[in-house]
Amino acid sequence: MRLFFKLIFNGIYLEYNWLFKEYRENYNEIHRYNELSPKEIKGIVKKYELNFEKKISKILIFSKVKKIQDILDRRLKKYQSNTYNELDRFGDLGLYRFYQFVVAYKRALENYYKKIILN
Repeated sequence: MRLFFKLIFNGIYLEYNWLFKEYRENYNEIHRYNELSPKEIKGIVKKYELNFEKKISKILIFSKVKKIQDILDRRLKKYQSNTYNELDRFGDLGLYRFYQFVVAYKRALENYYKKIILN
């Protein structure tokens, strides 16, 4: 419930909701008991870079995605300090997978903005 209030207070609830919906539709079911592999992360980055260029996907504001990442990072660090079991080192694995998805989306945004600036 506190996450909901943090998102509304920071004005990023709609962006979080859209990212979570994208994650849930495309990346939630495959190996959901493992973290995202580097190959899956590269696939996410490439997919969204191509979608940005073709204007298929929604392009969020970079600073808002960064705020979402920071909020999720703080939540995960809280889990890490309270968790001593190596098998459950991230606390909430679903939250960690979503965090990885947000980081990959942010990296795709960075690459897309770099291409725009260089052109």
